[in-house]
Amino acid sequence: MSHTTTPVADTAGKGPKKFRPEIEGLRAVAALLVAIYHIWLGRVSGGVDVFFVVSGFLITASLLSRYRRLGSVNFFDYLFGLFKRLFPAAFFVLAAVTIASYFFLPSVRWGQTIQELFASALYFQNWELAFSAVDYLDAGNDKSPVQHFWAMSIQAQFYVIWFFLITLAIFWVKRSKTEDIRPKLLAIFITVFIPSFAYSVWMTGHNQPWAYFDTFARVWEFSLGGILFLVISKIRLAPLASTIVGWLGLATLVSTGLLLDVGGVFPGYVALLPTFAAVMILVAGENGSTYGVERLLGSKPLAKLGSLSYGFYLWHWPLLTFYYVWKGATDVSLADGVGIILISLALSYVTTSIIERPVRTLNTKTNYHPKVVGTLIAFMLPVLVMNVAWQAKIEAEQSEQLSLATSPDYPGGLVFTDTFANTPELPYIPFDADIVNDRSEPFWDGCHAPVPETNVLTCDYGETEDPLYKVALVGGSHSSHWHPALNTFIKDERIHLVNMTKSACRFSTGIIGNYPECNEWNTKIVDAIVEADVDLVITMADIGHQENIGVPEGYVERFKQLEALDIPIFAIRDTPFFDNRVPACLAEFGRNADECSVDREKTLPAVSDWDQLADKPSNVYYYDYSDYICEEDVCRPVVGNVVGYVDSNHMTKSFNETLAPFVREDLMALLQQLKQPATQTD
Repeated sequence: MSHTTTPVADTAGKGPKKFRPEIEGLRAVAALLVAIYHIWLGRVSGGVDVFFVVSGFLITASLLSRYRRLGSVNFFDYLFGLFKRLFPAAFFVLAAVTIASYFFLPSVRWGQTIQELFASALYFQNWELAFSAVDYLDAGNDKSPVQHFWAMSIQAQFYVIWFFLITLAIFWVKRSKTEDIRPKLLAIFITVFIPSFAYSVWMTGHNQPWAYFDTFARVWEFSLGGILFLVISKIRLAPLASTIVGWLGLATLVSTGLLLDVGGVFPGYVALLPTFAAVMILVAGENGSTYGVERLLGSKPLAKLGSLSYGFYLWHWPLLTFYYVWKGATDVSLADGVGIILISLALSYVTTSIIERPVRTLNTKTNYHPKVVGTLIAFMLPVLVMNVAWQAKIEAEQSEQLSLATSPDYPGGLVFTDTFANTPELPYIPFDADIVNDRSEPFWDGCHAPVPETNVLTCDYGETEDPLYKVALVGGSHSSHWHPALNTFIKDERIHLVNMTKSACRFSTGIIGNYPECNEWNTKIVDAIVEADVDLVITMADIGHQENIGVPEGYVERFKQLEALDIPIFAIRDTPFFDNRVPACLAEFGRNADECSVDREKTLPAVSDWDQLADKPSNVYYYDYSDYICEEDVCRPVVGNVVGYVDSNHMTKSFNETLAPFVREDLMALLQQLKQPATQTD
């Protein structure tokens, strides 16, 4: 985590700075815990939470020291002072990761990696991950080599927030004409701590993946460090009590992730364990004792390791990520893990000595001196330029794909028709780097509701001014991935398409346990359909095959609700499921590998769930396009030279568009049939 020097102002707010070597040792332990849990345990350790508490403690000390010396805090001097410490090592690592990613990562991972490199360089990686963590399609993506920058992003955002809180306290002090800023600052920190902690607990229970990366769910940890700095001088412990508190704090910190699988419940109230462990260690260090934990943490080896903790944190995760790619492994041996730690320490030493320290110690009148600004820009530019160029390369490939997509050599599902039956095998499209982003338009224009959304989002496509027909596309992501086929012809056929889709939300009355937001969304969907006044609803008829599931009762109940409202349904058999994520499998094994295909009978039984349904609602018209997706005995990831899936069960936009002629024929026949006047009888 970012390096802030451990000489801190006297905690009473007066007097000279004193050195706190045990804080460096605490950093070393936290960094090692993070690495050990990442490498061997795959769990959350609580080490990052310790960094946040320590950062709150030290930055409060630094800002108060500036205020005491100068009577104010200059924003630009403060900010560029932080940049001098943060940027050199961070951007050096980002540059190295950019180069290594281009040469060693499978191209299928390029798009995600570029996004996260930009987010890391601009310090909003936590928000990038928050959105992808709750994105139903992104959730299974491989972790990028810069995912760990989420913590530095939160820390940088916190530093800016803290400046404004200090400024608010200074303004308050001057208005009240008092000298001591600490009571005002304490009141502000407590005011921040309480709602942030409450929000953290609530959001962790409501949407933990989002809460994990949410700055506002983490600010209380920094506040805790700031509060501790302001009150620690008043906490007096006897030597025995100090010894017990310190060692108990260290034991709690080390065992947090071992005793509890805390990854799924952070950063709510469970994060109190590592944060208060850090508080206990800092309090013990303030009081001191003959056998206290500060003796160990302040020892020269640990203090030295602590001074390397920032670089160590920066390097360990990329090395681990590239290890997995290089080895093709999913776990790390003891020897290899030790090797990753030692190499990380060596790289940290070099980075700290040669890259970070010379910039941090630049002797200029102000931190925003042109010499400093120019140096920092020199670190930033290579990262930004390389990633812009890399992104341009991908976009050039996308343009090439667009021209190929209209070629008869890329028929996709049409390869199962006589006209294209003899299409030769050519390099597939989309290219590997573009597959995962080849999704339907609603995923990109904000019309496909994300998981946390509970309201029905509606968007209009096609002919909206003078339509002949009005239809609604309703359901989850498996409904939404039929949007591309529809979108190819709805304008020409004068169809007004209303999109009403939401990730993970099937058109059903059934309770979806993993996604409670869907249950609320489903209580509103029928009213939204009625309000839209559509001629027809397009949705899924069943769920991709799961043994003995049949058509869920909730589906039938929902269909019958529309039957009572005289609203017909164009129901499509669900998509075949593959055993592996298609893009990654293609990159590893190739298009014709058995590992990337699935037996048709396994995923598409000859007698469909819908055909087995005894009581079929009269308003449902069932359509099965499986014969244009799979061969007679097998379903393959590439059909007609077009990749079919962005993952294991969601179609690519490119492939779904090739199914448009079949959907168009069926949909237009049904709409024309429904529009005909009822037959008169005597």
